[in-house]
Amino acid sequence: MRRSRVHAFASALCAGAAFCALFAAASPEATAQTATPGDFSIPEGQKLLLASDELIYNNDTGVVIATGGVQIDYGSYKLVADRVEYDQNTGRMRAIGSVEMIEPNGNRIYADDLDVTDDFADGFVNALRIETPDNTRIAAESAERSGGVQTTFNNGVYTACEPCRENPERAPFWQVKAERVIQNGETKTIRLERARFELFGMPIAYLPYLEIPDHTQKRKTGFLSPSFRTSENLGYGVSVPFYVAISPHMDATFTGTGYTKQGFLAEAEFRQKFANGEHTLRMAGISQLKPGQFAAGTSDAMEDERGMIASRGQFRINPRWTFGWDVMAQSDNNFSRTYGIEGYSASTQKSEIYLTGISNRSYFDLRTYRFDVQDATLTNAAERQQAFVHPSLDYQRTFSEPVAGGELALNVNGYSLSRKANDITVRPGFAAVNPLNADRYKGFSGNNARLSAELEWRKTLTTANGLRLTPILAARGDINSVDIDTAPTDYNGTFAGNGSHARGMVTAGLEASYPVLMTTANSSHVIEPIAQVFVRPDERLAGGIPNEDAQSFVFDATSLFERDKFSGFDRTEGGSRANVGIRYTGTYDNGLTTHATFGQSYQLAGLNSFATPDLSQATRNSGLEEDVSDFVGAVGLATANGLSFAASARFDKDDFRAERTDVRAGYGNSRLSLSTTYSEIKAPRPFTAPDEDRREVTGFASLKLHEYWKVAATASYDLVDKKFNRHAFGILYEDECFAFSIAYEDIRDDFNTEGRDWKVGARLSFRTLGDFNAGGDVSALLNPSF
Repeated sequence: MRRSRVHAFASALCAGAAFCALFAAASPEATAQTATPGDFSIPEGQKLLLASDELIYNNDTGVVIATGGVQIDYGSYKLVADRVEYDQNTGRMRAIGSVEMIEPNGNRIYADDLDVTDDFADGFVNALRIETPDNTRIAAESAERSGGVQTTFNNGVYTACEPCRENPERAPFWQVKAERVIQNGETKTIRLERARFELFGMPIAYLPYLEIPDHTQKRKTGFLSPSFRTSENLGYGVSVPFYVAISPHMDATFTGTGYTKQGFLAEAEFRQKFANGEHTLRMAGISQLKPGQFAAGTSDAMEDERGMIASRGQFRINPRWTFGWDVMAQSDNNFSRTYGIEGYSASTQKSEIYLTGISNRSYFDLRTYRFDVQDATLTNAAERQQAFVHPSLDYQRTFSEPVAGGELALNVNGYSLSRKANDITVRPGFAAVNPLNADRYKGFSGNNARLSAELEWRKTLTTANGLRLTPILAARGDINSVDIDTAPTDYNGTFAGNGSHARGMVTAGLEASYPVLMTTANSSHVIEPIAQVFVRPDERLAGGIPNEDAQSFVFDATSLFERDKFSGFDRTEGGSRANVGIRYTGTYDNGLTTHATFGQSYQLAGLNSFATPDLSQATRNSGLEEDVSDFVGAVGLATANGLSFAASARFDKDDFRAERTDVRAGYGNSRLSLSTTYSEIKAPRPFTAPDEDRREVTGFASLKLHEYWKVAATASYDLVDKKFNRHAFGILYEDECFAFSIAYEDIRDDFNTEGRDWKVGARLSFRTLGDFNAGGDVSALLNPSF
């Protein structure tokens, strides 16, 4: 590089600064962030580095010319060009040939010719092309910069699609061509005037005017993409949302939906962020035009003025503590579900207030909640049977300091709840035949409360020959308060009655296991026989106190070695019991892993808690009713290439009949995902109507057909009733600029007069332009969690 005199280099520095600032002012990213050109000035003291094949300064004309691979590095700006000319007399600068600029924000700007004034407020660029960090692109025949804040692109093209690698000249999947594309740095918007929307180069729609926020703006006041809905009772509907950015920390969305049969539905959602949390307020309402469209005698048909209000918030008190709520109230028991209010349209909606704390060795959760069962019955019977919990408490702590060389853990649990109606499955006369077949009292009208505290100590010792011994001590106390409206009738047990009841349980146990390691040239295996003995008194008031949290009891390989096999605190296992079994794990060099468990449980002495009647029938057909339990087992394997298999079962102790069976197989790789599950529960013996076998098979499949195409389907089939409980399928396309999905779902609904509940959902998404939705949400239908 040849260098000229000092004043010539200074002139070149000015030219470089002007060039940098011009492109900064012309880029979408910069325009979105600036209101004046001065915002892009280079900080004082910055040095300009200029490199070129030749640098000429003409004393007579006052023109500085840099030619041949010109490179300018100034501050955080970098640019290259074939030639740069700067006229000190007129204050104009021109860059010519293969101009490329990289801004500090990552934008890349390309142009063939540049002519600009030295105040950077006005200028003209030929053949301009801009690429932003989020891959949106603007190209134009020419661009004019005026006032330092607005750039007008003439005959511009806007798109978020990447050009075709094989044929860059081919039109992208979608683009918007406009006579003028105006980028405003003050409003931070991109306005397209007299535009047409094109797919694959073919014009689809004419857009007289379209304004969108530039990519730096995640929040911009304006209309959002409309969505379309259809329903037999509501008619056809079009939803038009309007977004308002109230402040940097607050915004709102107002949505109006016009239904051909029911009229205008108004919705509003306000969102506010705080330094330590956020809050959302949602409201919706409608004055129904034709309530008679709904089935007669339903809350949908009986109500004219309908609405809801909901509030959701979560705040971090400190890094360990969180306080939050999610509550909803509505005019009737089915409004939010009927009109598909986002976030509140489930058949059962939970409202709650909670306080949660988590540390390394402790967990605290306190919450109050209630359930809104959304159906159209005027009696609202299902909701009246739901518990209103006020509140529930769960606290767990493992002490860091050893006690007598072992680990000490504290567990506290409690609740207070009420119901307005009994939740009973009536089985008249069955108690006389079999105590475990009496009425099932899942919940009582009235009030019920309990507080439990339990301490557990355990220590593992390993002998010289590898035998592992774990002594276990536990002590627990319970206080129950029962105040129900109606005492159980068809119950062949002893009901504790209303009032306060105290219970206690102490347990002394010992676990012995002897893991044996076996290795081969390409695998290792661990076989571990396990035996447990627990000695404790009988369970007091066994099954005679309302059971709220221990109803989901399942005896299988996962609960075989539990000290207390009940799922909650309302029941506690009593009497002396032994659990015996064997565990196996294996690993192979090729990535294969295997595991298995098999065992049995024995009631040694005292009252068998699983043989006593239970108000909720939690222990019915559990496999633990007799002194010698059924066998339980589980096996599984997983391979390195994504294949997995797992099976678990409970076998009758006498004839080894499979009483309960669960089998799951799956396969997954980068393109294909498959899973199937088979479940069977045998009817208890001796057979008592209306009990019968239950068998169901569920499958899911997802296939990536192409880099951008994916199909998915799921089905659940009742092998006893020979009916599909649910089936759904969908197709999804998604690339860097466009997404499309459509799905269909059909759900068996025994409470629906037609027996089915189906929906179709579709979504079109053009990146940076918006989404177009029709029908329901389809994302869940294409989710592999089925």
